[in-house]
Amino acid sequence: MSHMRTREDGGGRTKTRSPSEDGDLRRGRAAGPAFGALGPLGSLLLSAGLMVSLTACSGSSAMGPLGSGGVGMGGAGAGGDRSATAGAPGGGGIAAPGTGGGINPNGGGGGTLGPGAGGRQGGSAGTVGATGTGGGAAGTGVGGTAAGAGGRSSGSAGRSGAGSGGATAGAGGSMTMVGSGGLGGSAPEIPAGYVPGIVAVGYGGVRIVSRDGGLTWTDRVITPGSMGDDQGLLRAVAYGKGLWIATGWQILTSTDGINWTDRGLVDDGGLKGCHIVEGLTYANGSFYAACGIGTGLVYRSADGMNWTMIGMIGDTKQHVFITYRGGKFVAWGDTKTTFQSTDAVTWTVMDGVSEGTYCLGAFRNRSDCHEAAWFEDGFWLNMKSPGLILRSTDGNKFDTVFTDDRNYTIYDSRVFTPGYVAPH
Repeated sequence: MSHMRTREDGGGRTKTRSPSEDGDLRRGRAAGPAFGALGPLGSLLLSAGLMVSLTACSGSSAMGPLGSGGVGMGGAGAGGDRSATAGAPGGGGIAAPGTGGGINPNGGGGGTLGPGAGGRQGGSAGTVGATGTGGGAAGTGVGGTAAGAGGRSSGSAGRSGAGSGGATAGAGGSMTMVGSGGLGGSAPEIPAGYVPGIVAVGYGGVRIVSRDGGLTWTDRVITPGSMGDDQGLLRAVAYGKGLWIATGWQILTSTDGINWTDRGLVDDGGLKGCHIVEGLTYANGSFYAACGIGTGLVYRSADGMNWTMIGMIGDTKQHVFITYRGGKFVAWGDTKTTFQSTDAVTWTVMDGVSEGTYCLGAFRNRSDCHEAAWFEDGFWLNMKSPGLILRSTDGNKFDTVFTDDRNYTIYDSRVFTPGYVAPH
């Protein structure tokens, strides 16, 4: 693939606790009669029990303190040292539970205590709690400088850009957000150093950029030799994951909104059968394209180059448009019937809305949106032949903000698309 554009106007660019933490090392407590009352046999067994404990601890350079087994003739519960084994059972001690052996500073694990004869089992080791995972992963906000439900530059998630676990960016579609509904968290939406921008496309393969909310326009490029309704005409553009895609008869891509690469005709790739792609949008980590003659078709792609047909819209006839805003897909064509979907696979009619266009926070008749593109930052953009770009702050009075000196005209108001572009 080769770069094919010319620049027209010269625009620029459990840790182990130490004895000091654990208090004095735990000692055995007498729960039965005094040892002298046990008699010679008891004394002998007691000594034997201690010997077992000492033997069990011999695998370490420093023996951990003894745990207290059943009292009387109960053997001492071994533990504390990392090589500790269970203490020998006592010979008929009082049925008192042994307590846990002291923790050796060298990391002994406090072995399970042996029970006294007839005694209950010593305290068992507690299970280490699983490490709690911290909340949702921070989402990369695609709502301008922040994520958040509003999509504005100071969305509800604040300027940290952290949505809850990678939450969807605001659905407003303002200049400072990535189209309508891109998800954050899965891939970088804003290349380092890039700035919010709007790209529009049209006749002659024109592509042009604004970085100030449509007030000024620069970095215009065209397709040499193209001017009218020909293969050079670009009819749609979308942005997502640091990639711009423009379509018509052909597919062009750009990583900065300024320099573009020709990817060939639509029919030569994964959109074969579409001939022309006039509907293009980005949502939930994928690009979506719409086309068709009669019944509108929807294709999906993760990279803008490999496409899979996933749905049939309905009776749209030609010139199928698609967008994703307000948390839903909307499409329509020459029949002006508006279709809606939450997944771009299953579609229903949106009753009472003709040529559904998103403005003032809802889908409305296109005429009620002044047939213009609305941005949450408080302005509207439109086009007019030959070569004019218009802007309004109220949707009623439009001022001309750009005139193309060779009359290259933006295809339609619906192609004004927000994203991120290289700075000047």
